[in-house]
Amino acid sequence: MSFFKKLKSAISKMIEGKGTSTSEFMLEDLLIEADFGPTLSSIIADEIKNEPDLRTALKTKLESILLPLMSNFSIDTTKKPFVILLEGVNGSGKTTTVAKLAFLLKNKNISVDIAACDTFRAAATEQLSLWVSKLNCKIFKSDSPRDPASVVFEALSHTKSDTLIIDTAGRLQNNVNLMSELEKIHRVMKKIDESAPHMNVLIMDATTGQNLIEQARAFEKIAPISGIIINKMDGGSKGGAIVRVAYELKLPILGVGIGESERDLENFSVDKFLKDFME
Repeated sequence: MSFFKKLKSAISKMIEGKGTSTSEFMLEDLLIEADFGPTLSSIIADEIKNEPDLRTALKTKLESILLPLMSNFSIDTTKKPFVILLEGVNGSGKTTTVAKLAFLLKNKNISVDIAACDTFRAAATEQLSLWVSKLNCKIFKSDSPRDPASVVFEALSHTKSDTLIIDTAGRLQNNVNLMSELEKIHRVMKKIDESAPHMNVLIMDATTGQNLIEQARAFEKIAPISGIIINKMDGGSKGGAIVRVAYELKLPILGVGIGESERDLENFSVDKFLKDFME
């Protein structure tokens, strides 16, 4: 059953005269089930519990959280190379997102190089190499597993392009060694360019639900996050976690991955998200 159908069912039960207190708890439970988290669910339920049209009130509340965070992906072309680092957990779609961003930038006549710094997963480098051939970019990579920070150093030292996109290995946010490796990548970059990375993008898989907030907090401890790109967002029940990330961390939503093609990156649309989520 969709979120909206559950909401309509809850509203019908409320109308049957179960009382304001019960109504509030029913709505709160529904929001928790949709991955808004207990704190935000309680806040929203309390704010809209007495509204005559709960659906409209909820939509208005969610718009107030999400609309300020809509952001078009753009770079500062005065910085060369403009360094974009992608990070996130295993399976979030970082490598494919590299290709999508490269395609987007090249269509704006911005040259792109790519640093393949997922050095421990041969398939990631192979995948990027195929994209590079298709998109006519240059790739910096290692033919054998080695310190990814050394690949970053080589790429940033020798790139001649307007933009350098850095792909990193997927890492669980609670893996101390891998998070330390990410810190090293940041340190090495700053030896060459103190301002790098100019954009630190967290790639998220919307289907992971509540774990998104823990991921974001862990990665932000390494370096400030410029914004997020969300993959696999189909408007299902897990969509509430995106609202929670927006509410608690106020991170700009730079784009939404909608497929596996290099063309499958869209601007985040609050209207579309709420339509999919609530209907």
